[in-house]
Amino acid sequence: MPAPNRFPGKPQRLVKTVKNVPIRPANSGSVNTERLMSSTSHVEFSLRAGTGEIRLNRPEELNALTLEMVEAIDRQLAEWAADPKVTGIVLGKAGSSGEAFCAGVDQRALYQALQAGDREYGAVFYRRFYQLLYRIATYKRPIMAVMDGITMGGGVALAAHCRIRVGTRNTYLAFADCRVGYFPDGGAAAFFNKCPGEIGMFMALTGVALRARGLFRAGLITHMVPEKQVALLTPLLINEFALPPPVSTLADIEGHINQTFGLGSVAEIQGVLAARSGEWAKATREQLNPQSPTSLALTYRHMRSAKGQPLETVLKTDYRLSQHLIDGHDFREGIRAFVIDRDEKPNWQPGAMRDVTDAALDALFAPLDRGMEWEPAA
Repeated sequence: MPAPNRFPGKPQRLVKTVKNVPIRPANSGSVNTERLMSSTSHVEFSLRAGTGEIRLNRPEELNALTLEMVEAIDRQLAEWAADPKVTGIVLGKAGSSGEAFCAGVDQRALYQALQAGDREYGAVFYRRFYQLLYRIATYKRPIMAVMDGITMGGGVALAAHCRIRVGTRNTYLAFADCRVGYFPDGGAAAFFNKCPGEIGMFMALTGVALRARGLFRAGLITHMVPEKQVALLTPLLINEFALPPPVSTLADIEGHINQTFGLGSVAEIQGVLAARSGEWAKATREQLNPQSPTSLALTYRHMRSAKGQPLETVLKTDYRLSQHLIDGHDFREGIRAFVIDRDEKPNWQPGAMRDVTDAALDALFAPLDRGMEWEPAA
């Protein structure tokens, strides 16, 4: 059976500075004349023929999201929501040759804030980020995410709540946050639970990377287009460029995924994988076993309990988990090992699944102090 793609470390060495170009050509005729609305140093906004365009422009960091970027996008979406001339939104990257749509949250910035004693940064960042995701999920006009390139972590959440989710042959998507002592957040327990069978649980626990064909079968993208045509896409025109539904080899391993990841605990999943031979079982063990035992256990519990819950409830739980994890050991240790020092040798505490207690998990899911809980912005 074909093995899942192996999740690599953050490929910073592949990053090149790219020339900033519009999502669609500026000289494509008067009807498409672009009007620059506003910008920050890492996000650009424009309005063209009724389509609002959001371009992530931080290629040197794979478009990793900062608090400034999150707040700027949220403000612009709020402004466009009140503008009757705006019929839809395109969310993409600024550079036509950049490697990433969005590699997720800027974990280095979070780590540095924590090391400097700034605990408030983590509270504010995740609160504002989840507010942005909720706005995207409940937006009255179609938002189209063009995932042309690396899409990881918070970048997956940014795109997954959009009504139209576009992939290309360049799309490479993974939510491997258990690998850094965190968990797939930003409503991932909501959208992963909508995947067929146990594909969502498989992706959440292993952090496996999928290409567009597999993502289409998983329901995480709605359209696949030729990468050379992404500059022409709008929510109204997407069907004119969409390719026929692709065939994915993910279908070949779905039986294994459903049987294994439908078991009653992470320990059971690990036990079955250990007892099996074959390429798929071996590759999946290698994905699963090195990750934070605490992160795996809480992700499994969260995925099961969130099934059928509204997004608002899932995000409220995500926020509780985020704040408790920030105050714990594994998240900081994971960022140190994979982002800061890059030795890829985290010292998880505890280091084995058998030592993760129900009481420890209960504490991570516990309500926050009064007034600290997450709620959608008014």
